[in-house]
Amino acid sequence: MITKIEMNHVELLEWLKALDFYKNELRFWRKHLSHVVVSNTNKDILREAEHFQNQVIIQVDQIDLLHHDVKQFENKLDQEFESVSKGGKFSQQIVDVEASLRERMKTFEHIYVDLKHDYYSFLRKYM
Repeated sequence: MITKIEMNHVELLEWLKALDFYKNELRFWRKHLSHVVVSNTNKDILREAEHFQNQVIIQVDQIDLLHHDVKQFENKLDQEFESVSKGGKFSQQIVDVEASLRERMKTFEHIYVDLKHDYYSFLRKYM
């Protein structure tokens, strides 16, 4: 039987793996953008490329923040395990932080997917 804490740890690991994947994918975006910039002199294309370069920076920052907060939550969850394993309940703070992180991950992924579609549309036009 899987416990709530084990489920939380599995979910946290999934979030961390997803964040690592997104960060690696953004490295490839940078490489492709540099090819577009080198091979084009059109100011409109360069402006769009700059927009995506800025978005890559923003997304990497968001990934780093989320990664940090997920790891912090994981540490708090480990501390909370002590009281829960003795028959206690999760503190309301843990429940609230978990809900907040879940919502932040969902929002990040939604924004990321939208950006990814825009980015690949841009690449199809100019590569």
